[in-house]
Amino acid sequence: MSFQLPTKEEKHDYVLEQFERIAKGYDLSNDVISMGMHRAWKLRAVLELIGERGAGKYLDVCCGTGDLALIIAKHLKPGSSVTGFDFAQNMLDLAAVRQEKAVRRQERLAGSGKEDKLKNVQINWVRGDAQNLPFADNSFDGAINSFGLRNLTDLQKGVSEMARVVKPGGYVINLDLGHCEMPLFAPIFAFYFSRVVPVIGGILQNDKTAYTYLPESLTTYPKPDGITAIFQKAGLKDVVHIPLAFGTVAMHRGLKL
Repeated sequence: MSFQLPTKEEKHDYVLEQFERIAKGYDLSNDVISMGMHRAWKLRAVLELIGERGAGKYLDVCCGTGDLALIIAKHLKPGSSVTGFDFAQNMLDLAAVRQEKAVRRQERLAGSGKEDKLKNVQINWVRGDAQNLPFADNSFDGAINSFGLRNLTDLQKGVSEMARVVKPGGYVINLDLGHCEMPLFAPIFAFYFSRVVPVIGGILQNDKTAYTYLPESLTTYPKPDGITAIFQKAGLKDVVHIPLAFGTVAMHRGLKL
C-alpha cells in the first residue's frame, strides 16, 4: 500500500507520535540526510534573527532536540535568555541533556582558562502547541522556527503566533524546505529526497515511514512566495526570502513594526 499523508484532522497526533518515536536518533539522521549542512543553515538563520543586537530574549519554536536554541545562546551576551518550545516531550528531554553537556563543557573550558561562548544565558524548555503559544504579546526580541512550520496543522496560525509574541523591531524567521526549480539539480534532489532519504531513515532509525513522511510533506507545503504571503498576512513587514542549498531550503525573515 502506498504512503498517504495524514488528513488535517489526523495531522497533529500523527506528527506528535512520529517525533516522539524518532527523537533518540533524530540528530544523527539530520546530519546524515543533510550531509551536515543543516548546521550552517541554522547558523545563518540565527545570525539573521539576532542581527546586531547581541542580547535579548529569543524564542525557538519547534525546537526539537535544542541544537538551534543553543546556537542562539552561544551568540548572546550574558543576561540574555532563550526559550525552546516543542510539543514532543522526548525531544525536550534530549534538549535538556544537550544543555547539560554544554554546561559541563563550559565548566571544563573555564577551568583550563579558556572562554566558552555559552555565557550565563538562561535557557528554558517549554512544552506546548506552536499554534497557541502560552506567552504574552510582545514577549520576545525575536522568534524562529526551524524545519517545523511544515508540520503544523495551520501554518498561518503558527506564523501569526510567532509574530504576536515578538516585540516591535524584532524579527520572525522561518527556515524550512524549499522547492528547487533549477533544471539540472531539481530532478537529482527529487530522487534523493523521495527515494534515498526514506532508506536512510530505515537504516538509522528503523523507521522508514517517518522518513517517507518528510519528503511527502513537501508536496503540500507552500512554495516560497506562499510563505511570503503567510508572513505578510501575519502583519510582518519587509519580508525577505533567502534561498539556500540551490533553493532546496528556504529562509524567510519578517520584521514586526
